[in-house]
Amino acid sequence: MRRTFCCCLLLSSPIFSAVAGSFSPDADSSATPPPRLTVGLASANRTTYLQRAPQAADDKGYLGTTLTYQAPTGFISSLYLNHSYNYQTLHEPFINFGEAMAGWQSVSESDTYWTVQYTHLFSYGESALVQASLRNDLSASVTQFFGFATASLSADVFVGNTHDVVLSLDLSHRFQLPALGHDTLLIEPTVELGAGSQHFYAASLGQTSRVKNARRGTTTVFKEPDSPAFSTLGYTLSVPIALAAGRFSLSATPSYLVPLHVPTGARAALFFTSPWE
Repeated sequence: MRRTFCCCLLLSSPIFSAVAGSFSPDADSSATPPPRLTVGLASANRTTYLQRAPQAADDKGYLGTTLTYQAPTGFISSLYLNHSYNYQTLHEPFINFGEAMAGWQSVSESDTYWTVQYTHLFSYGESALVQASLRNDLSASVTQFFGFATASLSADVFVGNTHDVVLSLDLSHRFQLPALGHDTLLIEPTVELGAGSQHFYAASLGQTSRVKNARRGTTTVFKEPDSPAFSTLGYTLSVPIALAAGRFSLSATPSYLVPLHVPTGARAALFFTSPWE
């Protein structure tokens, strides 16, 4: 669920390691990595979610803030708050969308990394975001690091006003180069394939109309376009580029998104994005 033309500044903090050490005097701080608090700021002119995007007229971009905490034991949590630049038109509050996540991730030094997460999604006002009908997300992912490439498979089960199941498969290769003295430049070409149901997207395209009935008078009817069953959602070709400089990280991800099997009446337009994180 990342976005277009965003600029994100990441800052990690060792504050919590000092707190944890005070409760455990015998703990070996050299053997246990400290918890890390990360703050991210982002801005974009378009918003995408599960390889889908709102209609261009309803999407003027956003300003997002993410706060992430990772513990040495594997616990991870985050809070994301989204401000839409289109909120004045849609009469939405300043914060129109958010996500609160808690989960667990592997902390071993093996070539296999896994994570399980629960995310609560909340939106306000007349939200035009494609994920506005989603409320709860149960997800799991596994990543395998090979010598020449990295493969990742994730599964999401969404429960809310609509119910969806989405699978994502990523394949990437990382290049690591020295830059600006002690800094590091990372380039990781990636191919992503998504598949699943998309009731959430059909709900965002639904139209409300008034129907006259001889018995009940005028009633309001909400009609969604027909959407395919479980099918491929699309594929994305991207080239993430990141500059790691101490506690700070700045990255850009030019991406070419090709949506597939969109609901009836929706635009199957291609997307070229260039996110900054």
